[in-house]
Amino acid sequence: MAEKRDMLDDIIDIQNDWNAVKNPLGNVADQIMADPADVPSYNPSDYKDRPRVVATSCLRHDAGGKDVCHRCLDVCPVKAIELDDKGVKIQDNCRKCGLCIAACPTEALLAQRQMPKALYDKIARMASTYEQVYVTCTRALGRLPKENEILLPCVGVVSRQTWFALLSEYGNISVYLPLGICDKCRTTTGEEAFSDAIADAEDHTEEHVGLEVDEKEMNHEQSRAYKRSQFVSSMTQAGTRLVTRGNPALAGAQAVANRIQKHTNQINSLQRALEQTTGQKNAQDRRRLLTQKRKLVLSTLQSHPKYAQGFEWKVPVCDTTRCTMCGDCAKVCPLHACEIDGGGHFSVEPTYCVNCGACVAVCEERALTMQAIKPETMVIPDPEKEKAKAQKAQIEAAKKKSKKTLDTSLKALETFGEELSKEYKK
Repeated sequence: MAEKRDMLDDIIDIQNDWNAVKNPLGNVADQIMADPADVPSYNPSDYKDRPRVVATSCLRHDAGGKDVCHRCLDVCPVKAIELDDKGVKIQDNCRKCGLCIAACPTEALLAQRQMPKALYDKIARMASTYEQVYVTCTRALGRLPKENEILLPCVGVVSRQTWFALLSEYGNISVYLPLGICDKCRTTTGEEAFSDAIADAEDHTEEHVGLEVDEKEMNHEQSRAYKRSQFVSSMTQAGTRLVTRGNPALAGAQAVANRIQKHTNQINSLQRALEQTTGQKNAQDRRRLLTQKRKLVLSTLQSHPKYAQGFEWKVPVCDTTRCTMCGDCAKVCPLHACEIDGGGHFSVEPTYCVNCGACVAVCEERALTMQAIKPETMVIPDPEKEKAKAQKAQIEAAKKKSKKTLDTSLKALETFGEELSKEYKK
């Protein structure tokens, strides 16, 4: 349902029309007169990064080469990843598609621009600014992207956890892929990867990602909320020497930046709350680690706890009659989610565990099995919200107490007045 327009929207439209009249050629003249060497040109390589390997985060590395995980191998379209007892190697035929980054459960494969939080921030920023944001790939677009077009080496680089976090907050995200474009791509595993990731996120949020196949139908209009924020701020600052007077667009951009920063602050607060509850280190004195994907999921569940019920969370559970306390399970976990304490008892912190199953795979005694836990276990209380809730409860209690005291006083005055009236009549 379209939002109802008001006079402010009409004024904004008039202002935009007037700006168009003042500058009818837009930026065309500037482009014609510009130095050709300074004009940006489209190069697909500019949007691709070769992943680097963090060996200590690789499950195969920590398992001494045992075959406990092969997700990156399965998703690589050109078999450019080599796994051995020394860890992971990226061969020269790597297509830089980023699919391995999205697939790795422990984030042992990294590329700064393609990491889950970076992609979340980029897409969320445009979703907060424009009526529609488009996630697309270098083969589909074939030109320099407009601001609300998120150009990636492959749409499959966006992990299912990132899609889940995005869909929980934004309903204006679409994928732009012309019909049959994936059939022509040598990244043969990309279509299945992003289709599964998006479908998984849609199932958990009951929200949907749009699909645009015709470039002519793409919408590049800024959102109504962004325009209004930008216009109102520019009017407020009119006549001042603040930077927003010279560039009122910064006003709307600041509001968007604040929203992204709020999300980052929530993640940081969540991590601190977890560390206070579980301790920063496990019994083996190893610092527990949260992947970016897990942070996105936990922060989303913190804001939308109802979504937790849609997941099947599993963690390793130990059969003490089989366990020999060898410690292999704790050694193989690069996130240090599980531990064996001084008493020889195995335990795991569910929020840190990414359900990879590596600890189960290395246990020669078959003492560990993956078992489901209660979904609400994964909903971490927000300290700030809990504090605000407690303060609100105190205020309400004080109001009730004050009202009760006031009612008692008024009743006493009323009784006193009646007694005076009776005395006066006598």
